[in-house]
Amino acid sequence: MVELKEIDEARLYTDNVYRYSYYSAFVEFNETDIKLIHDSVKFLGRRVDGLVDKVYDKLFSFSCTKEVFFQERCKHDKDVDVDVNLNQYSQSTPQMLMRKATLKSFIAKLVTKPYDENLIEEFDRMGWIHTAVSGKTSINVALIHMNALLGFLQDAIIEEIFRYKNSDEEGAEELDVEGTIRAYAKAVSIMGDFIAKWYEDPRCRKGAQENFQPEATTLLGVWSLLTGILSYAYNWFNQWLLNVISARH
Repeated sequence: MVELKEIDEARLYTDNVYRYSYYSAFVEFNETDIKLIHDSVKFLGRRVDGLVDKVYDKLFSFSCTKEVFFQERCKHDKDVDVDVNLNQYSQSTPQMLMRKATLKSFIAKLVTKPYDENLIEEFDRMGWIHTAVSGKTSINVALIHMNALLGFLQDAIIEEIFRYKNSDEEGAEELDVEGTIRAYAKAVSIMGDFIAKWYEDPRCRKGAQENFQPEATTLLGVWSLLTGILSYAYNWFNQWLLNVISARH
């Protein structure tokens, strides 16, 4: 019989370490996985610059993702011509150099730092800084773009793993390809969960109805009421019109 583990679901949204522990246990992300990720620094470390360039080339290849950085240019590119259009905006600007350095630093933490409370907070911050929450009005990126980025990043890392494995570099033959890929897949999944948490509608959580605050959704309620009335009126009018037409014939 499978052992049943009791989980405090409310705590999943208030305690990041508890959330991480639950998710890690569910996907079976453990110290073996972490060691494989840390061991990959031997080859991934010297490939980080190329990996980061690949990520930003992808982000700059779609208008919806490039637009995010374009809208932020006036905050960061004060000594650069800000009158350029979206197509002209380049990765050599101060903002983009800063963004690339930030991603490079994050990947370095991923492959060198312990998976403790500090790194868990980094995962959580990735979601927070990309959403307009708590009055924050800077970058607000749709979840679909965040998911697409993580999917691309995971695939790019896997590509580098195979590239190393198929090379003549030292240690390539001994690389546990399957284990390393699975470890990164789990780690990226965990990151994705912490990002998605900031996009989740609190009303979808267990117990939300017991703590439901009507004033928090007043406009939604009014709109639902109005659409209901309009739908009823429309149906009533159609039925009346049909009766009038039938009576005349």
